[in-house]
Amino acid sequence: MSLNSILQFTGFIKNISYVARLTRPLVTSRFKDFDINVAPSSGLITMSSDQDVLAYSKWVSPKRTRSYPFERIYNTYNQQKCVTIIPIIKDEGVDGDLDKIQYSTVSWMNLLNIYIVLAYYDRAGKNARQSQQGKQKLTNQRFDIEFVNAQIFEIGSYKMSALHWNKQLIEDRFLDIFDTALTRYQAIADSTGVPVHAQQRMRTYAAGILEDFATFKDISHLGSERASTREAVTEHRLEYLTDGAKARFFIKNYLGGIYYLTADEVLIENGVYVIQESKNASKGAFPAGSDIKDGLFKLILFSNLDRLELDGVTVPFKSRLKLTGTGIQGRLRLPCSTETMNAFLELNQSVFKKTHRTLLNSLLNEAHSNLKLEIEIASNE
Repeated sequence: MSLNSILQFTGFIKNISYVARLTRPLVTSRFKDFDINVAPSSGLITMSSDQDVLAYSKWVSPKRTRSYPFERIYNTYNQQKCVTIIPIIKDEGVDGDLDKIQYSTVSWMNLLNIYIVLAYYDRAGKNARQSQQGKQKLTNQRFDIEFVNAQIFEIGSYKMSALHWNKQLIEDRFLDIFDTALTRYQAIADSTGVPVHAQQRMRTYAAGILEDFATFKDISHLGSERASTREAVTEHRLEYLTDGAKARFFIKNYLGGIYYLTADEVLIENGVYVIQESKNASKGAFPAGSDIKDGLFKLILFSNLDRLELDGVTVPFKSRLKLTGTGIQGRLRLPCSTETMNAFLELNQSVFKKTHRTLLNSLLNEAHSNLKLEIEIASNE
C-alpha cells in the first residue's frame, strides 16, 4: 500500500463508550471564584454544592492543532459532565495568525457529549518580546470572565444533552458572540496601537450564517473537508509512517450529521483495516504525555465506530495508537498478558525508567478497558 495513496472510508457511529486511564488529577475550583484566565488548562468546578460538579477544559485558540486542546479534554473525559471553553475567534494582530472556530469542532464535541462555552477575548497587550520586534502582534489575551461564567452557570443546571445545548448555542447566540468578538478586537487595536486583521471578510462570513444556519455548516464542513485533504497528503517528518496509507473518513451518526476526519495511516493486517494514529519521540523512549493523550482522544471516535465501509463494502477494522521512540528493543502490542509485558520490560530494562514502566501499565489498562483499541510500542530506528 503506497504512502501517497489516500483511502476514503465511510463510518457509522451510534454511541460513545470510552474509559480514559491516563488522566491526571484535576484541581477543583469553586464557581464563585472561578477565573478562566488563571485557571489550569483543565479541572473541576463545584457549583452550588460539592455534589454539583462540572469538568472543564480550555482552548487558547479555536484551531485544533494549537496547544493540544484534545489532550486537555481527554483529562476530563471520565467525568459525568464536561464543558470545553473555546474562543470563537483569535486574532493575534495583523502580523500574527487569525483563527476562527469551525463547525467540524462543534460536531466533534456533539458526538462526544461535551458542552461548548463560546468565549471571546476582551483584553490583550502588544507583543514586545525581542524576537517580535518590528511586528504588529498581540499577546497575553484574556477572556471576558463574566461572559464565560454566565454560560458555565447555565450549563450547570442544564438538563438536556450537550448536542442540544451546542445546537442552540450556535443557532441562537453564535452571531452575537461573533460580532462581540470582532468589536472587542477593534477596541483592543485602538488601545494597544496594534492593528488587527480586516474584519469585513469575517463579517461577511458571519452574514452567511445569519441567512441560513445550514450555510455555516456547509462553509465550515467544506473547509474541514479541504483541510482533511491537505492533512492526508502531508507527511509528518517526526512520525514513523513507513507501513501504511493516509486515509480520510466521512463519519455519519444516527442524527444524519457528517464529520470529516483523518487518521495518520491505515494498514491491512490479516484482512482487518487498522486505523492508526502515530506519535514519535525523536529523543527518548516515549513521546510526551500530551502527544499520547492527543492520539488517544482522536481514537475515541474510531474505536467506537459501529461499521466501516470502503467503496460501499463493509470491512473489519480496529484502531491503534502507535508509539515509537529511540533505543527500544522488540515490539509490544497492548492489550497483552502480564507475562508478555514482563518479558518486554526485561528486554528493555536499560531503556525504561520507572516513569516509563508506570506509563506502560496505564496504557495496558487503557487498551484493556476499550474494545477495538490497540496500542503498539516500538522503535523508530
